[in-house]
Amino acid sequence: MIRLPLAPLVAITFLGQCVSSIAQAPPAPFDMSPERPASPEPVPRMPRPNRAEPQPASPPDVSPAKPPAEDRIDPQRGAEAPTSQQQPGLPPSPPPDSEVPEAVTRRYIIPSESLALTGEHSRNAWSLYLTAEQAEAAQSVSLAYRNAIVVAPEASTLSLSINNRRIGDEQIRSPNGLRTVEWRIPPGLLRPGNNDLQLAAEQRHRTDCDIRSTYDLWTEVDSGGSFITFAPSLRSGSSPAEAVRSLATDAEGHTTFQLIVPAIGSTEQLAPLLRLSQGLAVMNGMPNPQFTFEQQMPQNQHAGQLTVAVGTAAELSDVVPSLPPGAETGPAIALTQTSDGGGPLVVVTGPTWSAVTSAIDSFVAPVSRSPALRRESMSSERWTGRTAPFVFGGETFTFAQLGIPTTEFSGRRFRTGFDIAVPSDFYAGAYGETMLLLDAAYGGSVAAGSHIDVYVNGNIASTTPIYEDGGGILRQAPIRVTMRHLTAGINRIELEAVLPSDADAACTPASEASNNARFALFETSALYVPPYARIGQTPNLAALAGTGAPYSRQQEPTALYMDRIDAAMLSAAATFFGKMAQVSGAPLALEPVSAANAVGGRNAIYIGAAGQLPVNVLTQLNLDPDLAATWKLSDTEREVSGNQSLTLEDWRSRLQGGFIEKNLALLRDWLRAKLDVSENALRFLPSGEPTYKPADDEDLLLAQGPGLNGGIWTVLTAPNAQELKLATNELARQSVWQQVEGRIFSYSRATDEATVQEARKLSFLPTIDPSVSNYRLIAANWLSSNLLSYALLLVVASCLLGITTATLLHWIGRRR
Repeated sequence: MIRLPLAPLVAITFLGQCVSSIAQAPPAPFDMSPERPASPEPVPRMPRPNRAEPQPASPPDVSPAKPPAEDRIDPQRGAEAPTSQQQPGLPPSPPPDSEVPEAVTRRYIIPSESLALTGEHSRNAWSLYLTAEQAEAAQSVSLAYRNAIVVAPEASTLSLSINNRRIGDEQIRSPNGLRTVEWRIPPGLLRPGNNDLQLAAEQRHRTDCDIRSTYDLWTEVDSGGSFITFAPSLRSGSSPAEAVRSLATDAEGHTTFQLIVPAIGSTEQLAPLLRLSQGLAVMNGMPNPQFTFEQQMPQNQHAGQLTVAVGTAAELSDVVPSLPPGAETGPAIALTQTSDGGGPLVVVTGPTWSAVTSAIDSFVAPVSRSPALRRESMSSERWTGRTAPFVFGGETFTFAQLGIPTTEFSGRRFRTGFDIAVPSDFYAGAYGETMLLLDAAYGGSVAAGSHIDVYVNGNIASTTPIYEDGGGILRQAPIRVTMRHLTAGINRIELEAVLPSDADAACTPASEASNNARFALFETSALYVPPYARIGQTPNLAALAGTGAPYSRQQEPTALYMDRIDAAMLSAAATFFGKMAQVSGAPLALEPVSAANAVGGRNAIYIGAAGQLPVNVLTQLNLDPDLAATWKLSDTEREVSGNQSLTLEDWRSRLQGGFIEKNLALLRDWLRAKLDVSENALRFLPSGEPTYKPADDEDLLLAQGPGLNGGIWTVLTAPNAQELKLATNELARQSVWQQVEGRIFSYSRATDEATVQEARKLSFLPTIDPSVSNYRLIAANWLSSNLLSYALLLVVASCLLGITTATLLHWIGRRR
């Protein structure tokens, strides 16, 4: 018989009891045991389905019935709904189907796949458009969330406010999977039109009190489990425009417009259909629009989807349940219901396609504008809660105007931000600086060595240290912020205060739970943007994705070439132009052309599968002319093709990667890391653009360059039409669209990753401000971007000065 020592047996027994109690007990209130991971834990992304086709997401709950009596909410305190028992990372399991369509009784409220609240203090705001019937019929709002295991539930809260009124609070306590909470909506709180929503999280760490631990804190809200529940008897709107504006998202954060066009393929239909799709996207304003084209009515309609039937009265007579009055005699547009009564149906019709075009023009007219009019702001209320004001130089905006209220903060790392919009001809990235005038205060517990950082589009742009102990007040303290990270369109500027104290080293429970304010930020703080250089450049896909430039700034229609007009191609084109119209603020005028050489010297856009694009267009934009033959080959096709595309130039490029090339690469990396000097800054003349060949896993290419006879050409292509449709749906997601820049942008659906190739040769466009001061600023930015040219200019100027001085002294100086 083997005898074990008594001490190990006691330890093993005690450890087993601890493990068993931990598995059965709720989250511990506060534990000083080391439990933080070795590195900051990133926010895990909700699983994205691998879509072969864009399928509408099935709702997690379609029943309009109230919860059982024991699970109902106390209207006075907003108690929670039962906890979901679903596996971590998955939405709640759906109950049995209800007779009431989910699209009528439920509206998803998160304008993306998920929403992450990170750090100790985090807020997200957005707006919802509701009809009068929806505002009156709203009953409750549900949120599904999960959080990091290191979040202390007794000191962390999640709260939701609607129209500046808090309707519910929740202790953050769901580290093991999604948890659903439900709050009643007070009668009369929601209003017809825009409603402001704000989700806030105050989070504290279970065990650590250092600054690094604050990066481990996160709470993620799932779109599929977050929605407003309505009463079952609900109309979809009183007009087609209202039905479009009130259209929300599906469970994945997408907004889908399903266009029913019985006769697809006619060239005369292309321009009005794309104009209608652009008007729908601008009118709706949701950040992730996508379009599909069908010839027959769908069987059912889901949340986040609106059906629009377009065609002549004769074409639609056998498709829609009933035609609007007067459809046989003139243009007509009306709102009705689908045949199954599951959702709204917008009918756009007339006796001829000319009349249909007139109906589309009248419908889109409220969101149209002249390209010559200057825009004062960019619309982003649907996902940020506010419009982003344009900064043209010389403006000052207070934080109150930018949506940042006066705030007190008791934690260790405070972060907040706002959005501004920059025009497409912004040209001050190499020399420009903007300034934050900060009104703030920090308490006596804040230690010296604290600092205030400013981030622009996620990149750190400025750091201001705090040297003094004992607290202090900052009154209009200037913080200079470089403009190098600003791009055309909406830009996010964030201010972060890192505030360690001596008490953090001890990390006692009392110090962790203390509510004594360490920092205060006042709404009288301001952002000042000085005048900067304004001149457009091309190729510049960032300007296209930011403001639709250059196509949004021209008076004449943009030439559009599409080799085939079928459902898949129309879906891709409508999604692409719908997103462009959103950032442009109005639909773009398009003129379809039947041949590529009919473009002439105009600005043009080419959309099609790789095999449908003319070879001269691919060559002009430095894309592989054999794109259709080499992109997305199967293994069998690769064996057959062999090395037919291999050339002598390929072997020459391989043999050039020797000792010298490796050392030059090391030198380039050292200059970029140590001196912040890029390779483009150390050249006199730009090198040629290399020919681009997409990688095997890339599904979409967006490229831009100069045309053959002038103008700017943009190409959107994929290996085939179906892949183009699916990849363009992903491109139109706000999270992907804001990554578009350079001269070539490629995207992979499998990895959800983008690749950017910057332009080596840039051309200037005519400036809208031909003043001397603007040209001086343009010259300053150009010289700052081209250091060797600047140095050569200084040498030439010095030589000229020396020669001039010697000449003058020779003629007027003293002579012996």
